[in-house]
Amino acid sequence: MDELQPRVEQLQSLYRLCHQLTNVMFQPIHIVRLDERSLNIFILAGQNEGIELEITPDGSIEP
Repeated sequence: MDELQPRVEQLQSLYRLCHQLTNVMFQPIHIVRLDERSLNIFILAGQNEGIELEITPDGSIEP
């Protein structure tokens, strides 16, 4: 069985987004997960876990 891996475009967006969340907005990141169904990277962040974002395989960020 092949292991699911994020695409390079997703990883680049993930790096930029994590930097923005932690170093600019000073928000904690709680979960980063690759959704096996959609192949999107899911991010749960924020003081009260109120920030939910997804990074699509092409690297775009969706709320």
